[in-house]
Amino acid sequence: MSTDSNIRPELPGDLTRIEPPEKVVDLHTMRWQPLGPGASVVFSASDETRARTMIADIQRGCLDGDGPFRQHLLELHRVGLALNLIRLLGRNLAGRGAVNVLEFVEVKHAWDALQASILAEKIKEAGDGQ
Repeated sequence: MSTDSNIRPELPGDLTRIEPPEKVVDLHTMRWQPLGPGASVVFSASDETRARTMIADIQRGCLDGDGPFRQHLLELHRVGLALNLIRLLGRNLAGRGAVNVLEFVEVKHAWDALQASILAEKIKEAGDGQ
């Protein structure tokens, strides 16, 4: 985990770039502080890669669209992923008792996709996802 001395605020708003330490397998690249000091979400390099892939896919899909349109598509993508996660949670984890590994993995993948879509929105809002 990085210390506050390693944080470089190059992005506007509540998303900051973390200078990853060298030669570490799981690099943490960004921190999002939507709720103020002390409450933050730290994203790994794989989260950032997944988020930037989502941005690139949406940009490829709407070459004629402008910035606000692309931002709106990212928001719609996030909403779809949130609904998918809610559906999976309701179906797989709702009061049946035991949960098998496959159900857990399916929910974990849905959670990771939702987290990446939130980061993609924040990256795009900060003007870094061109």
